[in-house]
Amino acid sequence: MRRNMRLFITALFVALTSAGISAADLSLWYRRPANNWVTEALPIGNGDMGAMIFGGIGCDRVQFNHKTLWKGSDKPGDLGSYLSFGDLFITELDSVGAQVEVSDYIRRLDLTDAVASVGYRAGDATFRREYLASFPDEVIAVNYQADSDRKLNLSLKLVSAQGAGSRYCANGASFAGTLANGMSYCAAIRVAADGGTTLATDSALTVSGASAMTVYLACATNFDPAAAGHLADVDPAEVVAAALDNAAAKGYWSVRSSHVADYSNLFGRVDFELDGAANDRPTNELLAADSIASAAAMTDMLIFAYGRYLTIASSRGIAVPSNLQGIWNKDGNATSSAVWASDIHSNINVQMNYWPVEPTNLSECHMPLLNYLYNEAMRPDGAWSRNARDLGAAQGWVVNTAGNIFGGSSGYKVGKYSVANAWLCDHLWQHYAYTLDSDYLRLKAWPVMRSAARFWLERLVPAANGDGTLECPNEYSPEQGEVQNATAHAQQLVGMLFANSLRAIDALGDPADTPLADSIAAALKKLDPGLRVDSNGLLREWKYRENTPNQGADSNHFANDEANVWQGHRHTSHLMGLYPGFTIDHGIDADIFNAAVASLADRGDVATGWGRAWRTALWARARNAGRAYDSLRGFAHRTEVQRYDWHGGLYDNMLDAHATSVFQIEGNFGATAAIAEMLLQSRPDSLVILPALPAAWAGGSIRGLKTIGNHEVDLSWKDGRLTKLCIKSNAGGPLLITCPRIGRRRLQTLPGQEYNLTF
Repeated sequence: MRRNMRLFITALFVALTSAGISAADLSLWYRRPANNWVTEALPIGNGDMGAMIFGGIGCDRVQFNHKTLWKGSDKPGDLGSYLSFGDLFITELDSVGAQVEVSDYIRRLDLTDAVASVGYRAGDATFRREYLASFPDEVIAVNYQADSDRKLNLSLKLVSAQGAGSRYCANGASFAGTLANGMSYCAAIRVAADGGTTLATDSALTVSGASAMTVYLACATNFDPAAAGHLADVDPAEVVAAALDNAAAKGYWSVRSSHVADYSNLFGRVDFELDGAANDRPTNELLAADSIASAAAMTDMLIFAYGRYLTIASSRGIAVPSNLQGIWNKDGNATSSAVWASDIHSNINVQMNYWPVEPTNLSECHMPLLNYLYNEAMRPDGAWSRNARDLGAAQGWVVNTAGNIFGGSSGYKVGKYSVANAWLCDHLWQHYAYTLDSDYLRLKAWPVMRSAARFWLERLVPAANGDGTLECPNEYSPEQGEVQNATAHAQQLVGMLFANSLRAIDALGDPADTPLADSIAAALKKLDPGLRVDSNGLLREWKYRENTPNQGADSNHFANDEANVWQGHRHTSHLMGLYPGFTIDHGIDADIFNAAVASLADRGDVATGWGRAWRTALWARARNAGRAYDSLRGFAHRTEVQRYDWHGGLYDNMLDAHATSVFQIEGNFGATAAIAEMLLQSRPDSLVILPALPAAWAGGSIRGLKTIGNHEVDLSWKDGRLTKLCIKSNAGGPLLITCPRIGRRRLQTLPGQEYNLTF
């Protein structure tokens, strides 16, 4: 069986190298190895562990992470940093790349099975490698194959990024250590070679004369999200050894099969296709060919699929959400921090990471964030409860802007951005709205939402201008403008929290919540909505100051965000009610809606990658297909810039560029959510079909999108018009369906039934 599978893989590689990648293949592929970690290396992950794949010929590098390896604590100001775990280097001892001409090189990441691969010919020999990160088996597996006429002669080194020494034994290597905060960690490899000999020295492991080799890599810490001090009395070395023993006993092909089945169960729920798309050139060239219709369409398909791939790869397992770089980081170590600590940033970034999970049918991947919120918000005398007490509130919790996995934070904007708790509560509610899981609502979401609502009932103050409303005090509008009462951003978010809290109380029907519901309803009635129009017809960002004249995004790269205001700013914080909220809508208040759209236009199209992704979603929610598509094209442009630059774009590995030396991954997730929003708008009261379909997507289909109310939707369209609509109702209930240029349809669905509609 193993020999047959190896022959199949080799035959598959030969077919790929001779015929190229198929036209609609959902893969990133290249004709050279990666040199740059940020712009070229390819990410794999199992939700907890991640690795960046380089695919070098003479020397192959696998840089790896575990999302719990952090320095810092829950103490005030001790943010710490996310840390790199280490590297695995695999060097070819016979220097094939130097002595023999290499041809037909392909490095590939297949998004349909989450397997990265490298293949090439050296002389008359064919070499094939695969890399995967298995969720079922909790290992990263690297498999090397050579054809029958060539043997593998390799040296393997395992290197700690935190300075721990590695020990080598007959069939593996390991390192272990303890950080200054008491966190213990361990990483190890297990090598299984077909034939030849495997020997250990003090500094490396060598495999000689083998026809195939698999390296199993596992890493772990003693972090425990439910423990009182976040650290458990567990030896990570035992956890790692158990995972390696299990994987080695199963063998590579069994591990691979389990991995593909597990991953495909999630990724395969949704399929997005555009007519004319062609994956007919390497991905770096595809991005550069954006003016060609077939390349642009293929890029859009890959952007959508890649965000879902990265979600599955970075948000499963332990109750720790994906951070500014998902789970991939090369910089953090004992003496320095990652850029922005690669932190859990709560004024847009971690929220945007999770925008696509519900609409693109990955609800399970929401749970690491939602469980993290529950653990930290409900932790007795935890850091988030102490944050609320520091602000004078007797109840509730507050998460500070720049956070870590322990609930701690830096001092950035402490006391000036308390409304992050309301924004995060929207994620708790959305998971229920899409799944209708009443046990989850009762046991997890509602306790956290109730605590946040109580905080805001206590925190709100009478309006400073005496207009009789209630205001959120001492807030700022991320990330610009003076700190003041009643920013549009804060008022809209607390309004969303109160409205969703009332919906949760109604859904649960617990009489014990009636007094709280009465208090919330009374406060919501008096709450300043944060929606008003300025003298230029724009939605005001602040209650107590006019919007300032427009400044371009390049006018000042290092502006103090409390002393300067850029209307061409990357954040669109005052438009929360348009997207991701629902309170700004033409059918609710046309004047406010038009002011919001005018404000979005005034912001301009130039922004960092995630800023462009948010603009795309906002234009989609406004049902402006042309502007949404233009924003997506701006997001998708190829860039190599690794310095302060506010124009975003995608690196050759399609990771989202930001204004620093690293990628910032929330743009990838935001763009996936925005594409879903262009095709299907799931509102609390209706479904809008093809609300922002651009002319460039004249024909296509999407299968498996999820909606509020727990329905799944398949769409097909031709010449810009809907041709097929299938709705599978998982829970049943009434539906109002609208489609531009076609009309409305009311449908009473039954659980488990499918409905094929014609218009």
